[in-house]
Amino acid sequence: MLSSPPSEAFFVAILGRPNVGKSSLFNRLVGRQLAITDPTPGVTRDAVAGEIRIRDRRVRLLDTGGYTRAGEGIERQVATRSLAAAEGCGLALLLVEVGGLTREDYELIDRLRRTDRLAERLVLVVNKVDSPKQELAVGEFHSLGFRRLLAVSAAHGRGIAELKELIYEAAASAGGEPTAPAEAPEHRKELRLAILGKPNTGKSTLLNRLLGEERALVSELPGTTRDPVSGRFQYRGQPFEVVDTAGIRRKSRVEESVEYYSVNRAIRSIREADVILLLVDIREGVADQDKKIASLAVREGRGVVLVLNKSDLVEDLRREQKGIEESVRFFFPTLQYAPLVTISARTGSGVAKLLAETLEVGRQLKQQVATGRLNLAVKHWVAEYALPVRGKNVKIRYATQTSANPVRFLFFVNTLRLFPARYLQYLKNRIRADLGFDKVPVDLQLRES
Repeated sequence: MLSSPPSEAFFVAILGRPNVGKSSLFNRLVGRQLAITDPTPGVTRDAVAGEIRIRDRRVRLLDTGGYTRAGEGIERQVATRSLAAAEGCGLALLLVEVGGLTREDYELIDRLRRTDRLAERLVLVVNKVDSPKQELAVGEFHSLGFRRLLAVSAAHGRGIAELKELIYEAAASAGGEPTAPAEAPEHRKELRLAILGKPNTGKSTLLNRLLGEERALVSELPGTTRDPVSGRFQYRGQPFEVVDTAGIRRKSRVEESVEYYSVNRAIRSIREADVILLLVDIREGVADQDKKIASLAVREGRGVVLVLNKSDLVEDLRREQKGIEESVRFFFPTLQYAPLVTISARTGSGVAKLLAETLEVGRQLKQQVATGRLNLAVKHWVAEYALPVRGKNVKIRYATQTSANPVRFLFFVNTLRLFPARYLQYLKNRIRADLGFDKVPVDLQLRES
């Protein structure tokens, strides 16, 4: 059903124990704050991906979770997945601190050297070399026998140009055609999806299902996902980029600073997405936070698909489904137009229908109505339902679609003060019904002319 797009990028993994500055280096290379940085060890759990261009080469960076020696549960999963992610990369940057090596550093070095697929692709990167004086301490790291060694300061940018040059040389020697110049944002072909919802609704399970691999950690513990975890896939020839975000909880329950940043990152992902997949646990129903997410998505003009997940845990779904869907619709009065799909991310049931609906929402978001066609339609609508007269004729002089994705229309009228609000809603309904925008938010503005 799903297929991964052909990859032209050269993959680079950043490895190391917790708190050596992997996320800081990742953000420095990417050029923006994608990964959460915090003094708390073990903040990064899932591999965070970002893409950069170094001259004519496209490079995909992976910020992996910290490697720990005696971790259990999630910590052990993080370490295992970090090593697995690095094995598929063309280059592995092993990050250590200039202050000295720990037992975890030595154990990770030993494990990497014993991994045949990684041994020849390792680069030792000594971080936190913030001044020329600290560069003197880098000499002792040469005794480790690494063929390639660089000193950097992720915090201050020292050595980053040299590191990028090393990455470029590795990408160029790996072969493959140079990439074409980046397309302008308005010509982007990918449809960006953001998976949102409160904790434990199955967001990471759905991400893994869409990507066809275990990209995100799945755990019964709420708040497992912290950084946004992303990936690409194709469905019916359409390329997608999908992001699994941290579960959004009420402010009174957001106690850790790390979770605070996670939640803010999830909210930012709404602005960067085309379509929001709003996950609701079918057994628990709608939460207040779901309504806030929906409100923000509508305000930003994003498409929304309401997703009732965990249908495999409902004993008699056929009998209960209609009532559950009606209840969800009741709680989302502003999203009556949004598709509602019942799925099981764990088993894959309903996922094909979810993607079909998502494709249609994406198509409607991007469509543009010709001005001539729009004004003919407006003339017809006004003939069917005349504008009220209140001592002065209220007239629509002209209409145009000002943007797609988000879908926005501008109507020029002869008077704003007398234009009835209910007629504005009538126009929105007719735009949706007659012009093919029945599954997306429509913003309609008036201007006096």
